[in-house]
Parts: sequence; C-alpha cells; structure tokens
Amino acid sequence: MSSNGLKDRVLQYVMDRKCRDGGFCFYRLEEPNGLDTYSALSVLYLLGVPLHDKKTVAFLQGMQNGDGSYESVFMAFYSLKSLQLAGREPGRDPWPYILRHIRADRVDGDKLPAEVTSVYRRMAFLVDLYVSFKRNSDPLVEKNLLDFVLRFHNEDQGFGYRQSTLGETARALRMLTWLSYPVQKLSVLDFIRQCETPACGFTDIPDTSLSYLEYIHAGAMAAFLTGYRIRYLDQCTDFIRSCQNRTGGFSRAMHGGIATLEDTFYAIQSLKLLSVL
Repeated sequence: MSSNGLKDRVLQYVMDRKCRDGGFCFYRLEEPNGLDTYSALSVLYLLGVPLHDKKTVAFLQGMQNGDGSYESVFMAFYSLKSLQLAGREPGRDPWPYILRHIRADRVDGDKLPAEVTSVYRRMAFLVDLYVSFKRNSDPLVEKNLLDFVLRFHNEDQGFGYRQSTLGETARALRMLTWLSYPVQKLSVLDFIRQCETPACGFTDIPDTSLSYLEYIHAGAMAAFLTGYRIRYLDQCTDFIRSCQNRTGGFSRAMHGGIATLEDTFYAIQSLKLLSVL
C-alpha cells in the first residue's frame, strides 16, 4: 500500500471515532477520554492535518479543575499536550500543579510492588510537561530528575527496574534528552542492538522473540535519539504495516486484534521516526 493510501485509511479511522462533544473514543461510543483524544490529535498532527475544533478544545479544557489541578498526572498530560497540538491554551495556569508534582513524585525502588513494570511512565509524562511549560530552569529540580533517571541505568547499559527493557530505555533516553543530558556519552547502543531481531525488528528484552507494536515504537525512538542505525529496518516496517486492520487503524500485534487510537499513534509515529512515511 502506498503512503497516501495508508494515510487516507488512518485519517478515516481517526475521524470516525470523534464524539459529538469533541473528544475521541476508539470503541466508537460517546465515551470520550483523554488517552484516545491525545492519540487521535497526535496522529492527525503527524499526518499534517492538525485538528482545530472548538468542541475538542472545550472538552480538553474541561478536564482541568477550577484550581488549575487535574484528577491525575496522566489526565494533565493528555489535556495539556492535546491543547498544544490544537494550538490552544488551558483555561488556567497549570505550572503550579506540574511543579508541585515533579518536586514530590519520587519512586522508591526498594518498595515497589512486584507487579510494577515501569518506574518511568508517570515521571516521563511529568518531565515532558515540565519542559513544555517551565518558566525558567530550576537546577536543583533538574539535577534530581537526572539522578532519578540514571538511578535505573543497569550494567547491561539498558534502563529499567529489576531488569532492562527497551521500553524503559526509550523512556529514559527521552527524559535525558529533554533535560539536555548528552545521551551520546552513554553506552546504550549495545543494549539497543541486543533487542534487535530479524523476525520483526525489535523485541523488549534481549534474547526473546515476542514483539508488539510498542516495542517497535520504543526501538525506533531509542534509535532516533541516539543516532543508532537500525539493522532490520524492513522488518520493522513490515511488522508495523501488518498491524493495520480493515478499519484503517492499527492493533498491537500482527494479523489480528482490535485497532486502538493509542496503537495507531505508535504506528504512525514509528513510521515517521523510521523515515518511511
């Protein structure tokens, strides 16, 4: 399929999931949510057709409380980053909320529950918001953030809690890049190479074969941030394209599964990072 054909199918998929109040919902009910709306607007932006819709802006601004706070850090991220994509501002200044959480949020690696798989996900959202909305640099805050990220840099040169994963390594590299840390000084390329597989491009953990769309996205992001030359580019591209189903959206795995707006975002951003779209 040509790039134009893929783009047209994706655009139709995304717009078919727009709700009456301006938000988006991947399962096509009138139940819009932050994740789907952020994913949809990100896809539209990446494809060169950003959405400027008054109802969408109102939906996003309505996610903020009267005192400028949000129900969660994730809600804040989806709302604020979506408004940026739409070229609009939140109704109230979010900086006090962002700064309060980025100063308070820390992960005690010795007390994490066994089911926790990511020490970085929440903090990555906060660092993105901090960099996007900061009024001036706070050296102490930024030093503490760097210390937190580097705390989980492991002997195999990957990043993660208990063991390194490609997903956590990509999150770490993004945060370090946002904080102007010279990631080229890290010996992370060997870990990225260990996560490559000729079967599908990338897997999450070295010496495994299972892959999902988010693993390809993590590999593409890590390679982009470090300048790593991907060995199995065609396999990455083939895997991504095989995840597109008849709806025009992308599912998490090859040849089946339900397409979601989040996975469609992973697919389109990956193709952009790989310079094949």
